[in-house]
Amino acid sequence: MRVRKIKKLGLFEKPTRIEFLENLSPHLGGPNIYMKRDDLIGEALGGNKVRKLEYLLADALSKNADVIITTGGPQSNHCRITAGICAKIGLKCVLVIGGAGKYEYEGNLMLDRIFGAEVIFSGTRDFDAIPAIMEKTAEEFRKKGQRPYIIPLGGANGIGALGYLEAYLEIQKQMKAAKIQFSSITIANGSGGTQAGLETGKLISGGDADIIGISVLFKKAKIAGIVFKDIYETLGVLGISGKKPGGINVFDEYIGKGYAIPTPLTLEAIKLMGRKEGIVLDPVYTGKAFGGLMDLIGKKKFSKKDNVLFIHTGGYPGMVNMRAEHVSAIVK
Repeated sequence: MRVRKIKKLGLFEKPTRIEFLENLSPHLGGPNIYMKRDDLIGEALGGNKVRKLEYLLADALSKNADVIITTGGPQSNHCRITAGICAKIGLKCVLVIGGAGKYEYEGNLMLDRIFGAEVIFSGTRDFDAIPAIMEKTAEEFRKKGQRPYIIPLGGANGIGALGYLEAYLEIQKQMKAAKIQFSSITIANGSGGTQAGLETGKLISGGDADIIGISVLFKKAKIAGIVFKDIYETLGVLGISGKKPGGINVFDEYIGKGYAIPTPLTLEAIKLMGRKEGIVLDPVYTGKAFGGLMDLIGKKKFSKKDNVLFIHTGGYPGMVNMRAEHVSAIVK
């Protein structure tokens, strides 16, 4: 297959390691659970967005951009990492923060400012309305003679998804080296780009591990549509035609009361992972996603002989989202 070569920045050493959860696997009484530690990617406190930004910021630099504009919630990992990497490579970063109300500069929002980002509060929780606000902001910079580059929510588009297409191929190499086969790969799905990248990697490489997305933001119909769109965009970026994705496997039963609001299952997952493996999950993404995986294990969705992979996508500063009652449920 002929694939167009795409420029990227080299921001961290690959591959990130995969480790067996030797205590939690027997405790849950299900399959053998492995974890890919993308939380250990170092840039700006790390996480999955670094993989996407390797491609997105390379594209921005190739277009001579001098201002990066992006969006996320008040405690967005994507915004924090974008701000940090922009500081490193010398680009101005403007964050159009989704939300209505006043926010304390703590957690990721504090780190955004430490990294020098300009923070604009959009005044709306409707992320469908924010692209227009970002475009208006970009136009203001153009009038001043600057060259803005807009990155969508979560870095989720055909260019950003290349980061997890590459991660899928990385996982395949690790499986071959370790002589192990994963029956499934589970991830938290916020804005769709991580799952789209994995799905595209599976599509073009002929892999057979099921990709399981645990939605933390959108209902299944909406996020599946976003994932499909990003897959086709990614294929277009690579110059690949004639490939058609199959079904998208997304569970939306674990969103609870909404984005960034942990459920009892989320809190149980955080507590178990900490006490059994000494690994920290966050309450917004990985805690919800691993809680969903725990529930699927309890419902016998996997056999005891299955090897399943969970990708830890980072998000430690999101712990600031935890209210007193959430903390109490974990520490008791």
